[in-house]
Amino acid sequence: MNLKARTIAAAIGTTLITWGIAAPAQASPPSQDGQVHIQGKIQCAPESKTYTVKVKPGTAIRSRPAKDGPQVDTVYYGNKVTSKFYCVNDGWVFVCISLCKVDENGIAGRWVFRGDIA
Repeated sequence: MNLKARTIAAAIGTTLITWGIAAPAQASPPSQDGQVHIQGKIQCAPESKTYTVKVKPGTAIRSRPAKDGPQVDTVYYGNKVTSKFYCVNDGWVFVCISLCKVDENGIAGRWVFRGDIA
């Protein structure tokens, strides 16, 4: 394994450990678009749906698909958001609404809890 591949694998492993996810320190094999991507316990799939925020005053936009993920912004009641991916993490479903990246190298983006949108 070359240095770049080892560095990427180590970075992914460190990220997963930081997130509190028990997973091997290597990336999962690449998936084709339209398939489920798995990173540790998190399962993600592409989605293209428009939702409306249904909680007042609004809901948190998080930097990862987790209830304890850092909040980076807020989307307010009545606003529409369009999902690009959805991920299931410990039974919680999150949708990615921007800066989405779900592939063999990791999961990133801006995530909203699906229970707060309809």
